[in-house]
Amino acid sequence: MFVCAGKIESFSFAKSIGIGMIESAINLSRICSREIIDNIIFIGSAGSYSYDIQPFEICLSTKATQIEMSYLNSNAYTPIDNQIEIDFEDVPRGTKNVVVNSSNYINTNLEVSQKISKAGIVLENMEFFSVLKVAQAFDIKCYGIFCITNYCDKNAHQDFIQNHQKAKIILEDFIRKNYTL
Repeated sequence: MFVCAGKIESFSFAKSIGIGMIESAINLSRICSREIIDNIIFIGSAGSYSYDIQPFEICLSTKATQIEMSYLNSNAYTPIDNQIEIDFEDVPRGTKNVVVNSSNYINTNLEVSQKISKAGIVLENMEFFSVLKVAQAFDIKCYGIFCITNYCDKNAHQDFIQNHQKAKIILEDFIRKNYTL
């Protein structure tokens, strides 16, 4: 089953689950409790913490973190497990398999991006951590496919707006070429 955030990031072949970590967790949990699902493939846009990953590249992931800036700067702690990985042998090859960080806030600070990238986390997507957590709770295999729209720097929002439509087209083309819908 393909899922996506929805609203401005909808695809005809994917179920919309909502924007951000809370909406996506609630709505995906509802779907998983009502339907028999073999696997979940989340598709969406992502920002890159690293200048090594270019806009419009396709990346895959089975790993996510949920790290906020205050945690990164040692100004906070969390009693919850803030990283997850789901083993999924059937993940398509030929693209980068990366770690994705999720937050309800979009990072625009280059210094923070560099710290996160040095920690081995290279993409940012608001929903993916919660998607993996729901999949784990329901014992469903899951991974994400992302098209990069921007770098996580001071121009993040402007670049996202400028590149989003093209990224959606690239992502949809990738799905249609590599999957039976």
